[in-house]
Parts: sequence; C-alpha cells; structure tokens
Amino acid sequence: MSNYERQIQATAKIYDQAMRAAEQEDIEILSSVVPGSRLHEIIHNPIDSGIDEG
Repeated sequence: MSNYERQIQATAKIYDQAMRAAEQEDIEILSSVVPGSRLHEIIHNPIDSGIDEG
C-alpha cells in the first residue's frame, strides 16, 4: 500500500470519528461521495436546490 493510500485511510478514519461524534449529539449529516448521483447533485448544486446553495 502506498503512502498516499495510507494517508487517505487515515483521513477517512478522522472524518468517520467526527461524523460519529456529531451523530451522538443529534446532528443530522447528509453527504455523498458519488459524483454524478442524484443525491450528490442535490447536495452540491450551488445554484438552485443544493444544500451548498449560496
């Protein structure tokens, strides 16, 4: 496994821990890591319907 792959795995663990901590405090998290999916487009649409709308 390359250093890059180890770094990605370590970063994912940090994000997973942060999401678990937020969920324990009753914070709802909606995310998508599948570009091109309908959910990803809804979340990341900066123009009219996205959560990142701005």
